[in-house]
Order: sequence, then C-alpha cells, then structure tokens
Amino acid sequence: MPTGLIDSMSMTKLSLRRIALNALGLLVLIPFLGIVYLFWDEVKGKWVPLLFLLFIAILGYALVWTLVATLTRVMKGLEKVSRGEATSIEVDSGPDPLREMAEIINALNKLTNDFHENARQLQTFIQQFATLTELTEITAKIPDIHELLGLVLRRAMANTYARKGTVMLIREGEESFEIIASEGWKAEDIAPIEIKGSLAFSVIETGEPLLVTDLNLHPELGHSHDSSRYQSSSFLIMPLKTKSTVIGAVCLSERGGNLPFTHQDQQFLTVVLGQIGYAVENARLLKQARDSADALKEVVNCQEVKIKDAWEQILRSEKLSALGQLIAGVAHELNNPLTSILGYTGLAIEALGDGDSRVVNRLDTVMKEASRATRIVQNLLSFARTRKSERQMAQINDIIENIISLRRYDLRSNRIDLVTELDPELPKTLLDSDQIQQVLLNLVNNSAQAMGSDGLRQITLGSHFDEDSVYFFVRDTGCGIPESVASRIFEPFFTTKEGDSGNGLGLSISSGIIKEHGGEMLLESQEGIGTTMTVRLPRTNRPEVLSAERKEVIPAPQAVSDQRILVVDDEEPIALLVAEYLDSMGSEVHVCTSGKQALERIDSEAFTLILSDVRMPDVDGFTVFKEVEKHRPELVRRFALMTGDVTNKEIRKFAEDHGLPILHKPFTKQEVLETLSQFALT
Repeated sequence: MPTGLIDSMSMTKLSLRRIALNALGLLVLIPFLGIVYLFWDEVKGKWVPLLFLLFIAILGYALVWTLVATLTRVMKGLEKVSRGEATSIEVDSGPDPLREMAEIINALNKLTNDFHENARQLQTFIQQFATLTELTEITAKIPDIHELLGLVLRRAMANTYARKGTVMLIREGEESFEIIASEGWKAEDIAPIEIKGSLAFSVIETGEPLLVTDLNLHPELGHSHDSSRYQSSSFLIMPLKTKSTVIGAVCLSERGGNLPFTHQDQQFLTVVLGQIGYAVENARLLKQARDSADALKEVVNCQEVKIKDAWEQILRSEKLSALGQLIAGVAHELNNPLTSILGYTGLAIEALGDGDSRVVNRLDTVMKEASRATRIVQNLLSFARTRKSERQMAQINDIIENIISLRRYDLRSNRIDLVTELDPELPKTLLDSDQIQQVLLNLVNNSAQAMGSDGLRQITLGSHFDEDSVYFFVRDTGCGIPESVASRIFEPFFTTKEGDSGNGLGLSISSGIIKEHGGEMLLESQEGIGTTMTVRLPRTNRPEVLSAERKEVIPAPQAVSDQRILVVDDEEPIALLVAEYLDSMGSEVHVCTSGKQALERIDSEAFTLILSDVRMPDVDGFTVFKEVEKHRPELVRRFALMTGDVTNKEIRKFAEDHGLPILHKPFTKQEVLETLSQFALT
C-alpha cells in the first residue's frame, strides 16, 4: 500500500483517540457537572438521581470506548494489510457498521491485490509476447547455432526470472551433452555431461518437460540438500525438439525471489522452444551445408592442385616425348657411322695381325671409344623409349673400379679425393653393366658438382650386401640437398643446379634404370654436411634369359659360304662393310644402296639370302619384304632386317609378326655371321 496512505491512517488513529477523550468529557464530566450545578438545590441530599446520572454517563463512555476500540482494531488491521503482514482485516466484535466497514475494506483490498496481480500478469504476457516476436524475427537473421541458442537462453531467463540456465545438445555419435550456452554458472561448472542418469536424459527420452516447484515434494529425485546435484529446490527442464526428434534440453533454476517456477513459465517456454527447435535444426543443417561446402572447396582446391600437377606432368611428358623422338632420330643417325667406324676398324686390326703394335694399339683405342659412344647412344635410347635391359651376372665392384679409372684424373685436378669402401666378398648379381655404370657415373658427377670451394672435398664409393640385396653407394662432403626439394630430385627436368649446368634428367634416368632392375635409390642428406645416395639391387644367384629382343638363345655362328646374298642399305659404307664380312666367308655378295634398286634386282636375279636396312629414303625395308612375299615367297624365310633404330616398336612388331631376325646397328662381324647363320643351307 502507498506510503501516503499509511501516514494518513496513523493520523486518523490519533484523531480517534482525541475524539474519545472529548466524548468522555462531553458525555460524562460536563453533563454531570452541569446538572449538579443547575439542580444543586433540588438534588442536594438526593444521591439516587445523582448516581443514576453518573451511571448513564459511564454507560455512554463505555459505548464510546467500544466504538473507539473497534475503530482502532480496524485501523491496525488496515495498517498490517498495507505493509503486507496480513491479507485482510479481522474484526470479531464491535458495532455492525464497523464490521461491515471492515468487510468492505477487505473486499477493496482483495480487488486491489487482484488488480495488481492481473497487471503483473499482463505485463508478463506483454513481455513474453514481445520476446516471442523478437525471437521470431531474429531466428531468421542468426544462422550461427551457438549465438542463436545463447540469445534464446537469455530471453527465457529474463521472462521466467531464472538466475541460472543452460542449453545443451546431444553430441552426435556420443553419449554426452555439449553445453552450447550457459548463464549464471561458473566456468569450472561447465563441462560435458553424461547423458544416462541425468534428469535431462529423461526429458529428452520422453519428450516431456520436467517442472519441479519444490524438490522436497519429489523424493524420487533426491534431496534438495544435495548441492552436488541440485543448485535450487525449484527448476524447469524443457526438451528442445525438431520436427522429427529431440536434440537437446533447456535447463533453468534459481527463480528470483526464491519463488518456484510456474506452469505459466512452462507454457511460455513450450511456445518459444517450439519455434526455436526448427530454427536450431535449420542452423544445424546450414552448418552441415557450410561444412560440406568447405570440405568440397578443399577437395576442389586439392583437385585443382592435382590437375595443375597433372598438366605439368603432361607438359613434361610432351617434352620427354619430343626429346625421345629427337634422341631416337639422333641415335639412328649416329648408329650408322658408328657401325662403319667399328666395322672398318675391326677389319683393319684383322688385316694388321701382328704388324706394327703402335698402329694396332691406336686402332684398339678407336674401337674402345667407338664402343663407348655406342653404349652412350644405347643409354640415350633407353631413356627415349622403354626397353628391357640385357643383363648378365656381373660384379659391381668391377664397375666401380671402371668409374674410378674414368674419373680419377678429372677429380684429382679439381682437388677432390676419391675414396673406396668396397666389400671384397661382394657377390655377383644379375644386372646390365652399362646401365649400372651410367648410374654410378651420374652419381659421381652430381657429387663432384655439389662440392664447395673450401673444407673437405671427398667422394666415397662403397659396396656391401646382405642375404637378399646388394648395395653400392656414393657419399660426398658437398653442400647437401635442402629438405624442401629432397622429394622432387627424381622428377624429370627438376634440378637444383644453377644456369645451364644441369638438365634435370640424370637422377630421373638413373631411378628408372634401378627400378627396372627391381631395386631402389635411397637418399640421405644434410644441408651443409653432405649427401649419401645408396642403391639397392636384388641379389640374384643364377642367370636368366636376358634379351628382350631375342626369343631364344642364338646358336653359335655357322659358316656362311656358297651363298648368293643381297645386301640393301642406303648407307653405302655399311653395305660395303657387310659385303666384306660375308665375302670373307666365301659368299657371293651383291650391294644395293636403295630399296628401288633392290626390288629391280630381286625381280630379275636369284638370291639365297637378303639382308635389308629398314629406313631408306625411297622404298623402305618393309616394302621390300612385302614385295618379296608377293613375288618371291621362297625368300620369305631367308630375309633379315638391319636397323639403327634399335628400340622402335613398329620395327620390332613387324619382325615378330613375320618371324624375321633383326641385326641392330652398330654391329660387329660376329653378330652379322650369327644372324645369317640361321639361314645356312644344310
């Protein structure tokens, strides 16, 4: 009740007391004294009338006192009601009008209380309606689920007067809750909550809210004094639902004024969470969509990188293809003069016999260098086109010694020490000596180029073995390979050398050779200290059929004599060289330097053997064979091809399809005789 009204009631109480005193004076003393004074002579000695008047005065006083006492109780009761100490004015006795007045005051007080309660409820409804309107608008604007649920929790607590609250969602695939938003709790109290055994679990399981107005009335839930489990005796747990399932719960506790939560609070939260549940589901779906989009973006970026790498690989492949074609052409052109050099040098050595040793030694040097050039061309062809190497049982230590003899002088002139750590018990294994020598030479060259200008300048070549493998290594004290590029050193065209000092093919070719042998190359490097490149080859104890070109072991050469042989090659020196080889065996040899000329002679003359080059400017060897097949079928099985393009798949396939032997340039006299001995007449 207002303070002004309380003060007015206190003043009224004082006024009633003064009225009572005045009434006492008026109704008792003044009338009595007045009567005694006016009628003293008549009443003198008549005490009965005087006593009667006094009785009447006292009775009036009693009536007035009863009236004042009743009014005082009414005012005291009204004062207690105004202070909230009582809900009504209790008047058990007194005049009926005063009791009626008390009842009227009680009725007015009840109306006033009802008015205040209704006003409070109306204010609450208005606030809740405003909250619903606000949340309806905001849910469409806040896609982040944490921010949205945090706002919902704060609005729910404000409208239910809760001091503590949490929003928890079920962790996907786990048996625990994740606290999404919390208010009023300490940081150490916020942690994942086990689902089973919790009140929130029962709410989620049933989908029904749990309203506890007084924990003491629910003994099945435990004791209100259990502070480790309950923070207040009244709490409200609401399920957070989507269209299809319950995804979490909203928990409120410690309502303001130590009052319990009400069904009105529950109804309000039901409406709020009914709208928010769909928004939460939409937010979760949006988050999943964003996560999927991010994952897709990452995949796209990864694919773009892969596409870029693939494109770079295609460009490298195109470079390699073009380079392979160039190498194949160059090799073919080199094989022809190398054939002449090797052949005529060999004939010259045969002719000299035990003649001038100095000339013979010089011719031997020419033979060795020409053979070396032949191996270089073959290695280039092995890079240009895939072919199986020809292997035999060999000793790696011997190959290392050859490399040392080739490189020792050059390395010594550049102040680089060459050291060996060879295992003398190293067993032989199956390998292509020329290719392994190429690998070793490339590794030694790389080590030499990696040397700094100061400090220890040393290259160590070593070997060892175990039960399954044979190893050789090249170790240097150079600058080392940076870790950032170590994984790329075997890529074609990748080089760490500056300027034009490297083309990036050496290690790529070497790696390919070792893989073809069934082995691997292992890198150990420390920047500024040095590099060790170890090569592992499988240990093989028995030889196998080695040639990729030959289907069977070639028999020992038989005498080729008394044959009429046609040799066809547009390179006249080669044709004449072959003719000289065969002529020395007692055969009649005829030479043609073009395919057209050969066809004319085949058509008009008889031959027992034909040896034809494949690539010729006018009519190639394929055409020559096809014409022989048509017009001289008896010579089909007495026809051989020779070529300098030793890895050409088309030539190899043509020969295999028609059962023709191939003589690869550059060749020796022995190889020519071995090839043609297959056609020897018995």
